[in-house]
Amino acid sequence: MSDAPTVARAEIARIVMPLKRPVRLGTLEIRERAYVVLRLTLSDGATGNAFGYDRGMPLYEVVVEAARRYLGASTDARDTLRFTALGPTPAPRATMVRGVSLCDIALRDAMAVGAGQPLHAMLGTVRDRVEVMPVIGYGMTPDVAAREGASLADRDFRTIKLMIDGGDFAFDRAVVEALAAALPPQTRFGLDAHWSFKRVDDALPWCRLAEDCCALFLEDPVAPTAWRVAADLRAETRVPLCLGEDAIDIDALRDMCEGADILRLDAAASGGLGYALDGLALARRMDKTVIPHVFSTLHQHLAFADEIVTRIEAILPEVGADPIDDILLHPLSIADGAACAPADPGAGTALDWAGLQPFVLRKETLTP
Repeated sequence: MSDAPTVARAEIARIVMPLKRPVRLGTLEIRERAYVVLRLTLSDGATGNAFGYDRGMPLYEVVVEAARRYLGASTDARDTLRFTALGPTPAPRATMVRGVSLCDIALRDAMAVGAGQPLHAMLGTVRDRVEVMPVIGYGMTPDVAAREGASLADRDFRTIKLMIDGGDFAFDRAVVEALAAALPPQTRFGLDAHWSFKRVDDALPWCRLAEDCCALFLEDPVAPTAWRVAADLRAETRVPLCLGEDAIDIDALRDMCEGADILRLDAAASGGLGYALDGLALARRMDKTVIPHVFSTLHQHLAFADEIVTRIEAILPEVGADPIDDILLHPLSIADGAACAPADPGAGTALDWAGLQPFVLRKETLTP
């Protein structure tokens, strides 16, 4: 019988955190962010945390159900659990994967905490710095794009991601051209279209704009299920395409490889850290590179352990669009435009549970 620790307790909460000031993305005004947070306690006393965006889904209920399936399980079973906890039939898996993702992250965080090591060290550290790609696009105008881009370049960031409108081409062209003109030669940018297009012909004007401005990539031109459209688009443009942040499993990510040059892995959405490690292996096999999707304090560990990750994405705290930063115990450490490898034990997801209590709307504690 294994002496490995087992999952002894699960605490789940849904929290809604107001932004310090509203931000605008296109016509949408964002005043608050909803998250589901999870803390697993192991039989040896080690605790692990995870969190994910609510995004209007019943994520709280899904995480509660997934956590029930982890109770009493051994840490040695982690690679089996992330599949069996999805359920015995295919029907619920597309939903359950989000809950299993958080359980897998929290479990591996607890294991790293118990071992007294940062996750990247447990995976095998290969470097201690990795480029950070800040995100801009909130309240965007040509002047704002130029000002924010120039400011980030002055702080030694070498890649910037701009979220575009994807509906008003004239507006996007003005914003993109203003950003391109404001950046020094050593600073590049990519574009995020947020699934704006349905057909190749719809996306081509933005592809041509990206080509003309030497954009590093065009992210999510189409929905994740439209990977065949992305594959057709890829044949029509020189700008590299990014896909993957909403893949429901490794098979879906493999399909997206047909239309992607860069894979966007998200451990919190697609199957946890176990999935992300499988995704890194797939990227190498398919000759792709990787830029993980948000949650930089978590995903940095993948980058420090595998050079196929070219950079990590970050919504910087001054943007104010991701208030969970305020209750992270170990924020991202950035110097000269690069993240510095953390020495703190765990996966970068440790939360101030006392600090999050004012924002809790629902909570539940589970034991075997």
